[in-house]
Amino acid sequence: MQNPQDIFQQQKLIRHDNLLWLLVAQGVVILPLLMQLPMWLWVIWGGSLYWRWKIYAGQRQFPGSISKLAISIAAIAGLLLTYQGAFGVEAMVGFLVFTFIIKLLELRSRKDGLLIIFIGFIAVAAQFLFIQSIWATLYAAVSCMVLITAWKTIYATRELAVKHKLTSGSILLLQAIPLMLVMFVVMPRLGPLWHTPLLNQQAQTGFSETLSPGDIGSLVQSTGTAFRVTFLDDSTPRQSELYWRGLILENFDGRTWTRPRHPHFTDIAPIAKQGDVETVNYEVLMEAHRYPWLFSLANPIKANTGAVRSRITSNGLLVAREPLNTRLQYQVASVNPRDTLIHELSSQQREQLTTLPEGFNPKAVALAKTWRNTLGSPDAIIAKALAFYHQDFYYTLSPPLLGENSVDDFLFSSKQGFCEHFASSFTVLMRAADIPARVVVGYQGGRYDASENYWSIRQADAHAWTEVWLTGIGWQRVDPTSAVAPQRVEQGIDNALQAADRSRIAAGQFSAPQWLTHLRYRFDAANYLWSRWVLSYDAQQQNQLLKQLFGGKEPWRVGLIFLAIISSLMGCYIALVIRPKWQARSPLQKSLSQFDKTCQQWKLQRADHETLAQFCLRLGTKQPQLLEACQRLGALSQAALYDPKEDNQQQLMTALKRFPKE
Repeated sequence: MQNPQDIFQQQKLIRHDNLLWLLVAQGVVILPLLMQLPMWLWVIWGGSLYWRWKIYAGQRQFPGSISKLAISIAAIAGLLLTYQGAFGVEAMVGFLVFTFIIKLLELRSRKDGLLIIFIGFIAVAAQFLFIQSIWATLYAAVSCMVLITAWKTIYATRELAVKHKLTSGSILLLQAIPLMLVMFVVMPRLGPLWHTPLLNQQAQTGFSETLSPGDIGSLVQSTGTAFRVTFLDDSTPRQSELYWRGLILENFDGRTWTRPRHPHFTDIAPIAKQGDVETVNYEVLMEAHRYPWLFSLANPIKANTGAVRSRITSNGLLVAREPLNTRLQYQVASVNPRDTLIHELSSQQREQLTTLPEGFNPKAVALAKTWRNTLGSPDAIIAKALAFYHQDFYYTLSPPLLGENSVDDFLFSSKQGFCEHFASSFTVLMRAADIPARVVVGYQGGRYDASENYWSIRQADAHAWTEVWLTGIGWQRVDPTSAVAPQRVEQGIDNALQAADRSRIAAGQFSAPQWLTHLRYRFDAANYLWSRWVLSYDAQQQNQLLKQLFGGKEPWRVGLIFLAIISSLMGCYIALVIRPKWQARSPLQKSLSQFDKTCQQWKLQRADHETLAQFCLRLGTKQPQLLEACQRLGALSQAALYDPKEDNQQQLMTALKRFPKE
């Protein structure tokens, strides 16, 4: 006879055929993390799976303490070398994944399996450190479903069908969703885990603090999204007015434009008090880009950037105090593009904004001075310059290389360029004509999604233009690109490129059919809504929602409402799920109920303590004409009781239904 202690120990072990579920659950959970971590972790995972399989096949023993210590030291050394000793988020997640993997090598009992499941749930949360889209959330839900299924499986004592296991895990996950939604709404909002900056995050806007010929042209081939905008009122500007300002470049060395070293900041309130002006209100959902500038329309007068501290510069730019390391949702009120705010220039500012480096681009300087001497009026000079561009210039992604005097080469030789060529050369002409001018870098236009009422601004919408200062008017936007390719401003970059440029871009990108492009737009809309209403749900939005729903945000009020909602959910669960299960009857029970009604016609009723065979014996004695039917029914009941095969139960149900009636 087997020792009871051995039996107890065996009951604590996981069935061999259920170990596969733990391996599958681990693979599903760590796959997104392995894609973000060093490649050598893949090797450790593969080696652990191979070793685990050998243990399963009885060809290798479990690793000893020395082996596990050596593997751990090697992994820690690898993390230190990979991240150069920086104990950041990636290194900690890498160590978490390593412990998750190495636990496979000592997996024996249900306790070990339970620990793997718990580490798996932590790993699911760690996925959101790297990506927070709605698709990542759906994948995390699938990961949780697989983990729950594996959790139930490790306690299984007999073989179950795969469909049964998955269904059971899915039902448990679905039952938890109502409670999760309630807790999401009412629980205090803490800083999101994904706000932690990562070492491997790279700038995504493509903009640096300088601008040279060709810088923006390279961005057109990017399919990434820079930010999305929703206008909050009916004053949505036309597409030709959507100039999203990010950087102002004032210093020029003959080829490259740079921003001022010490930009001046001013509080929002003083600018907002400058007269009664019509405003445009909009909300921006901006992707992380590791730079401090935030994009907005011209002349922002009010901004709400939440927990991110920001200022409005004297040049009308919205700038954060620190680099933007995470997606940010902010609201801005800007002066209507049809209106302007008058700003005065000091003599020092005017001198700086009309200065050009000596010895560079002599032809362009001479031409502008000729215009100044013959035309005089700044308006006439600007019109003359735009007419000059309208003649023989071409808008192209692949202009020829320019020499040291890049503006002269562009204006008088190549006459082919992208927006940065036109903006840079136009600004040089204006300064040479003694008109204060500067280069502005940002985005122009965007793609409008009518179904969700938002604008998607891509990296391909990057643009550069010029702002000139006119006496009595202030800063005026002038886009020389519109004189060469007006469709760039009116219809977007996709309609402005020549056929050769479009072919060049298409050659480097996947050419998707129309239906797939439409589907991608729908995915983008879903991801935008997810980011706007879920990922950006912070303490401020929670307070507003609680006030709207419950009339206040006091802890006692929220606590009472939370208890009421939870009680209601539990009541619905009991009424709709648990109670029907209590009252549910099997087909055999239904057949017995029908048999009992039939027996009432024979003036006999089966007692609660009486088995079916006992009752059939009593019924056959009282009603001799039913003796044969009762004997057969009693035999079938015994067969179904002691040999519960499906055929025996089916024959018993058939006999119960066909039992003779009076």
